[in-house]
Amino acid sequence: MKKVVLTVAALLLALLCAACSGPMGGSVEELLEAPKLSQSQTLVMEELNRYIGGSAKLQYPRRGEFLSPFVFKDINGDGREEAVVFYGDEGSESKNKYVRVALLAQEDGKWTVLWDEEGLGTEVEAVSFSSMYGPDTATLIVGYASANLKDKFLAVYTYKEDEHTMQKVDERSYSEYALADFTGSGTDDLVVLSSLTQPGPMEVSLLTVREGELQPVTAISLDSLLQDCAGIYTSLSNGQFSLVVDGNTSGGTLVSEQLYFDSRTGGLASMSTKLTANIPTLSTRVGASLRSRDVDEDGAVEIPVVLGNVSAFSTEQRMQWVSFYDFAAIDEYQNNFEKEAVSPGRQIPSVLPVPTGRGDSSRQGGVPDPSGEDEPESASQPASGADSQSVPPPEEAAPTNEKVFGLADLSYGYYMRLPLSWKNRVAVERLGSRNWYLADAASGETLLAVQILGPEEELVSGGVRLGRAEEYTQVAAVGRYRIFVRIRPDTGIDEAEILAGVTVLS
Repeated sequence: MKKVVLTVAALLLALLCAACSGPMGGSVEELLEAPKLSQSQTLVMEELNRYIGGSAKLQYPRRGEFLSPFVFKDINGDGREEAVVFYGDEGSESKNKYVRVALLAQEDGKWTVLWDEEGLGTEVEAVSFSSMYGPDTATLIVGYASANLKDKFLAVYTYKEDEHTMQKVDERSYSEYALADFTGSGTDDLVVLSSLTQPGPMEVSLLTVREGELQPVTAISLDSLLQDCAGIYTSLSNGQFSLVVDGNTSGGTLVSEQLYFDSRTGGLASMSTKLTANIPTLSTRVGASLRSRDVDEDGAVEIPVVLGNVSAFSTEQRMQWVSFYDFAAIDEYQNNFEKEAVSPGRQIPSVLPVPTGRGDSSRQGGVPDPSGEDEPESASQPASGADSQSVPPPEEAAPTNEKVFGLADLSYGYYMRLPLSWKNRVAVERLGSRNWYLADAASGETLLAVQILGPEEELVSGGVRLGRAEEYTQVAAVGRYRIFVRIRPDTGIDEAEILAGVTVLS
């Protein structure tokens, strides 16, 4: 009751505020009403209610591409849209209250129920359509969930032309699923991650349509580090699809694995085996926000690899040097990042080895103050990082094959992409508790500065490091904080590349 009162009070307050700035149509009662149906939805609903002889209660998918209980799609390839509706019967005496799914077709302006069937759960988790049976037929994939949202079941439906109805061709328990042409056949394949209630490592099954039938092709167990699924992504690299899975470990860290279809063996294979490098171990990171993602928007999903903590924020474990790798696009994993020295004789732990022939990674020492101003009280020794354009990379630098390099600020939830040539040649310094700046580790020249502001705070001006407030550009908003970046002029930095390369972490 308290929640309802608070909701009504909030709506009344919104109306009063709107009245101060101008007229606003509608009343509190109208605002509290359910979303109004379109004309097509209304006609479909009327026919569905007539068909069941009662009042259908619409069931909304919880996530995914389709979030409406009505999905209009050309299911049978006749050039006209049919309607798929998810609903429950309010008058039903059934105790399980399972979701029902119906297919309706329109002819001469009138809708008719062609098919109606009980689903596999009390909730609709996700809805997808696929070209598994060919480009002219839409296959319906529905993920159902129980009331506790833990037990999930997947159903695959196809249209039967001769009967003008839908047929369920596969059902199974699952935790996540994905659709893509993994086998290179020209039509979608289905990959299903096993249910989290299944004992042992998570298993990934591949199903594809052969001779007109959906058949299991192969299955593979994920690395035992992945205790449950935190995210699943389809990645396209070099013309081939692969599957990237983020998983939580028993120790609370996040790791990733990547699978692909090996045409030679006819089965799924791990990219770790192909590269002779254990991707889950390489990608181990703390915090749920640093997920795999298409960080450069080229269709390939890159996996983050933490190179080391930034020493200026080492006590808070706040900032990290992070590279993103497209492991499907490389033949051999390599890395040339130098571990940082936090204090003499002590290095920040990293899952990555220091390549041979690089010498002492702590040789760069401190960064001189380019402005002549006193150091902030909170400043610490600089972190080693990447190459600035004013200082070419050393000739003995080992090759690198990551696609994206930069800084992840885990406390404030953003990632700043930096040029790959800056690796091992830039340093981070603190400016108070939140703000920081990036400097050329060799010359000490300030390259850019970042200010993180709360709701009522304003940009600060000051010297070479901070610059003028009007030189800053807001690049992100994360929760109650806003992220501003100022690129120092005349440094040769591609300002647009830096400003566009700030990503909010999920």
